[in-house]
Amino acid sequence: MKNRAVKRFRIFGLSTDRIFRAASLRIMVPVGLTFILFLLSVFLFFIPFMEEQLMGQKRQLIRDLTDNAWSLLGQYEAEVKSGKLSLKKAQKRAMNRIRKLRYGPEGKDYFWINDMQPKMVMHPYRTDLDGQDLSDFTDPDGTRVFVEFVKTVKDHTAGYVGYAWQWKDDPDRMAPKISYVKAFKPWGWIVGTGVYVEEVSEEIASFSRRVIFVSSVILLVVLLFALYIILESVKNERRRMRIDEKLHESEKMFRNLCEEAPFGISITDSDHCFEYLNQKFVDLFGYTKGDIPDKESWFKKAYPDKDYREKIRSTWHNDQRNENWGLIEKNNMARVFSVRCKNGEEKIIRFGVVPLEEGKQFLTYQDITEASRMESALRESERKFMGLYDESSKALEIYRSFLLSSADAIVLYDMAGKAQYVNRAFTEIFGWTEKEVLDQRVPFLPESEREKAMGIITDIITNGTSCHNLVTKRLTKDGRLLDVSISASRFETYEGKASGLFVILRDISEKKALETQFYEAQKMESVGTLAGGIAHDFNNLLMAIQGNVSIILLNQNLDDGECQRIKNIEQYIQKGAHLTKQLLGFARGGKYEVKTTDLNDLIRNGITMFTQAKKEITVHMELDEDIWMVEVDQGQIDQVLLNLYVNAAQAMPEGGEIFVYTRNQNLSQDLVKTLDLDPGRYVKVSVADAGMGMDEAIRQRIFDPFFTTRDVGEGTGLGLASAYGIIRNHGGVINVESKAGMWTTISFYLPASASDLSVETSAPLDGWIHKGDETVLLVDDEEMILDVGTEFLKLMGYRVVIAENGTQALQLYEEKRDEIALVILDMVMPDMTGGDCFDKLRDMNPTVKVLLSSGYSVDGQASKILDRGCNGFIQKPFKIEHLSKKIREILGSPEAILSGETGVNQ
Repeated sequence: MKNRAVKRFRIFGLSTDRIFRAASLRIMVPVGLTFILFLLSVFLFFIPFMEEQLMGQKRQLIRDLTDNAWSLLGQYEAEVKSGKLSLKKAQKRAMNRIRKLRYGPEGKDYFWINDMQPKMVMHPYRTDLDGQDLSDFTDPDGTRVFVEFVKTVKDHTAGYVGYAWQWKDDPDRMAPKISYVKAFKPWGWIVGTGVYVEEVSEEIASFSRRVIFVSSVILLVVLLFALYIILESVKNERRRMRIDEKLHESEKMFRNLCEEAPFGISITDSDHCFEYLNQKFVDLFGYTKGDIPDKESWFKKAYPDKDYREKIRSTWHNDQRNENWGLIEKNNMARVFSVRCKNGEEKIIRFGVVPLEEGKQFLTYQDITEASRMESALRESERKFMGLYDESSKALEIYRSFLLSSADAIVLYDMAGKAQYVNRAFTEIFGWTEKEVLDQRVPFLPESEREKAMGIITDIITNGTSCHNLVTKRLTKDGRLLDVSISASRFETYEGKASGLFVILRDISEKKALETQFYEAQKMESVGTLAGGIAHDFNNLLMAIQGNVSIILLNQNLDDGECQRIKNIEQYIQKGAHLTKQLLGFARGGKYEVKTTDLNDLIRNGITMFTQAKKEITVHMELDEDIWMVEVDQGQIDQVLLNLYVNAAQAMPEGGEIFVYTRNQNLSQDLVKTLDLDPGRYVKVSVADAGMGMDEAIRQRIFDPFFTTRDVGEGTGLGLASAYGIIRNHGGVINVESKAGMWTTISFYLPASASDLSVETSAPLDGWIHKGDETVLLVDDEEMILDVGTEFLKLMGYRVVIAENGTQALQLYEEKRDEIALVILDMVMPDMTGGDCFDKLRDMNPTVKVLLSSGYSVDGQASKILDRGCNGFIQKPFKIEHLSKKIREILGSPEAILSGETGVNQ
């Protein structure tokens, strides 16, 4: 280097040569490329992007402005419709307003209006075009501008149109323009405004100039900074070269010593990468730096046994702690390990280590294989293999126990997809034994799942991607289709070679059934709430009709024909009330009178009436004679049974046989999992037919309200829906089993009664109207109920005070509490519920007498109010005789007259 001729020159007083040029290139090239890339990104991407964004903003601006002008026309149109302005005057004012609208930096951007002919209605700068037909008006490029406006709004109501137009108020300058036009259909006008493309280009040009200026400043600063770095680099490079020369001499001496050493030597840096291996090391192990670039690769190759490798790794890490280094150096300690050479030979090596500066390590490797092997090879081998044998035996037993005790099905496949093992749970769930599927493909993949399954299997085999909790379906040996959750992974040999698939299959059929049942219950609950509300409002309406009919029937001057027609109306009201009972039953609010009942008696009585009407149907009964009692509304359960008989008969239009069964059943915790019931005693009733059956789609919807397979006009579809609600309201459950074309069985479970005593119910109406002379407070938010209720009470002789809501009722009771003998209270009111009103009345007077009235049934909120001490409940719609009897039952000492004495022959 000293003898080498070097060309030099001076910059800022420093001698410069090839070192300067090299440093300049290393720094200036990246800086220059970075700056060029910056400029390219600005001019090729950022500025075009900004131009696009700016144009988009301009387009959105003219669209928003046009919408505002369009809204202004809408305001004038509203005044025309309201009669405040004539059409002509409104149009004139609108044109004047829009003509004056200006915006933009110079306030010269404007709006114009033309019609659909097209004819110019108003243009603020081209008044010469006002009123002219512009069908042939073209710009310098031949575009029929106003025809394009009309075409755009006809096709899309509004849109953008590009063309050339005079520059704002300068008619001698034409410029490209984009306008947004929108049709105002009530007047047949098109309103629009636009933006000049040159305005956007000018903004971008201004932005580009600023970018160029800033870039130039940045370039100058970068160049000055780069020059400074270059000069400093030249100084440092020369200093480094002088040091390198000295190091080269030392290294040459050290290398000669290492190369001649009779043992292996290696030097590692602070990152545990090998910096140097002497020739003895290569001869000893066969590994070069290319084979073992770092300590990690050395560990994996020299110690292929994972457990042994971890033991050695742990020893090295422990030795590297500060307190251990000093101990090793002081006592000249060394470590002895067995090493796997590149050719597969095992050698026993004594390791020595000397820590160097900067975290480096100097290691020596001495081959002591022969000496150690003569001394301890046999003993070490025996100990090692005995330990391995014990560990493998223990692992094998754990593995077998895991596979055998698993509640989930487990299958081991080879890489060809053939079963190598199935556990006991697999046989229990799917039916095939290990012997039947060994070395074969398990035939439980349905065709519908084949494509998806093969894709997942291919991914697992090819890429080793695990599959977790995949929900799918699999066939059993007897042809049943199960819902299963599958987890699968590829397993490998100790050498890392793919060996097969480990698959776990969990039967989730019961879980899926529970989910389906839960979603069905939610759906029925929602529709039930709606049905209950409809039934309540309908009962209020029927109450008003029934009340007026009852009052008319009290008129003694009616002739027989009129009386009969009014009685017909009353019968229709009863049919409507029966329909609302079905709705309330479906809404899970339909129990009225509960009795301890023998279901066998209900079935026998109902069957007798049914078979008299359906003589083509034969009914077979198999009734448990020791059937448990149940607490039910007998009318409601009669309705359920009749719906089931009718449904079975309709499945056999040509006639057939129906089978009715009753059974006592103790349902355990396991049996009620899929029934949504609490464990306990239940009575099961089943109605079966040998009719046409139903497919799965119909079976899923059979309890839906208004769902029916019959033609329009042949039924409402409420029968089974109301049956579902009634049974659920009684604390039971109803379900259906069917096979298309063969049979259907519908069963329901009702909880057995803890009592054998019947609940007493009110005696039937006797046709008497019970009178009184007390004061009654009638509370209801429905005006029609107040009207008919007031008339009823006055006909019975009572003095009446009415309240339209709970708040008013409390005020009136506070004022007249000494006069009011009874409060007839509606349960559902907007400002205050009947329950809240009742509680406040009881706070005012603990002995207040209250008769609760509602379009809902006695269940639910009404029963809770009765439990709190309410004196009675009456269901809407009711007759005057029923109301009069309820009042006297509460107030006592009834005075009665026969309703027939008032002119009505009951």
